[in-house]
Amino acid sequence: MNKIFKVEFYDEFSCIADRCSFTCCEGWEIIVDTDTYTKWKSSEKQSGYFSKNVKIKKDSKKTERYIKMGPHMCCPFLDEKGLCKIVIKCGEDCLSKTCKIFPRLENNYGDLKEYSLSCACPAVVDKINSIDGKMKFLLDGEENSKDGIPSEYKIREAMIRIMQNSKFTLKDRILLVFNMLLFMKKELIITNENISKYQDEKYLLSLVDIWSGKEINNEDSCKELNELFLDIVQNYKKVKNFSYYLKDISDLAEDLKIENSLTQWYKFKIEFGQYEKLIENCIVSKIFSNCISDDIDEMIMSFQLVITEYVMVKYSTFLIWLRNEIVCNDSQLICENNDASSQQPHNVKKKIDYSDIRDYIVIYTRIIGYNADGIREFWEDSFDEAVWEFGYMLFLID
Repeated sequence: MNKIFKVEFYDEFSCIADRCSFTCCEGWEIIVDTDTYTKWKSSEKQSGYFSKNVKIKKDSKKTERYIKMGPHMCCPFLDEKGLCKIVIKCGEDCLSKTCKIFPRLENNYGDLKEYSLSCACPAVVDKINSIDGKMKFLLDGEENSKDGIPSEYKIREAMIRIMQNSKFTLKDRILLVFNMLLFMKKELIITNENISKYQDEKYLLSLVDIWSGKEINNEDSCKELNELFLDIVQNYKKVKNFSYYLKDISDLAEDLKIENSLTQWYKFKIEFGQYEKLIENCIVSKIFSNCISDDIDEMIMSFQLVITEYVMVKYSTFLIWLRNEIVCNDSQLICENNDASSQQPHNVKKKIDYSDIRDYIVIYTRIIGYNADGIREFWEDSFDEAVWEFGYMLFLID
């Protein structure tokens, strides 16, 4: 009998359809699975219609097919009313697997099926935000004995356990997980003893003490975040579904004098802390769905993608904070110059708004999480190796 492991709100999820602020058909590459592609090719009447809108990526190991996105990274099968031409012409049975199940994610390992939900959907992020406490995972069926569980499952379990350990700061939990993964990479054989080290809180505290004493140049760290942000959004700030969220803050980042913004950065990080539980649960959800492989390098890079998404959400929200402060100051100056002290600036948010965080979680899950190969190439070009050094992670999330 198959066992099913799923995130706690999986069965409760339902699409909010036309109330959604992000169409699923814009801003990212959509995979066409082999069965769907075969079905499309086998239809002589429609083969030209489908195949001209598919691009193929090949390497020595595999062949992958994607829908060839049109202007503004928009699916060519999406009509002006926001409806799918494939469904209209051929019915839902002709949709690719990705389009049928999104934002549901499914991983199969032997007799174990795992079900989760992607943070690329705003309704999923809303569900995560509604969780009271730690994210839970539900099991239908009997638990396997610990001896029969592959090491990658044990490592992922340890990753989640560390991320949910509230005795440590969010920053330290991220660093502890990354330290563990790098340690596992060095080991020729991953043993239960190696993994169990990271269940010992005294050992974890000793690791935290090591990097707690290291001084990080906050100005350099913020400059790195700014440059990383600009690199990542460069090809997306003009994409129709993203431009509203990225263009203005990208323009601000282009001209930003980091040394003059450090005080605001400190204040922002304190205010951002109120959303730590949401961030934790999003990271845990992504670890569950993405960070599982018998290749430790793949697990490390998957975790790096998750953390890159997190730091970009945080930094983009900071730029919104900064922009609003500038608007507020400018509005106040205008009021003073006009001797109209009774007037108050309108539509200026002085606090971090949840909707901004949710929207940037959705955006960066799509930009980064669904462009993993491109991001890994970016790491290789930047660092000569896709796996980061520990110091870079420390520098990035300080």
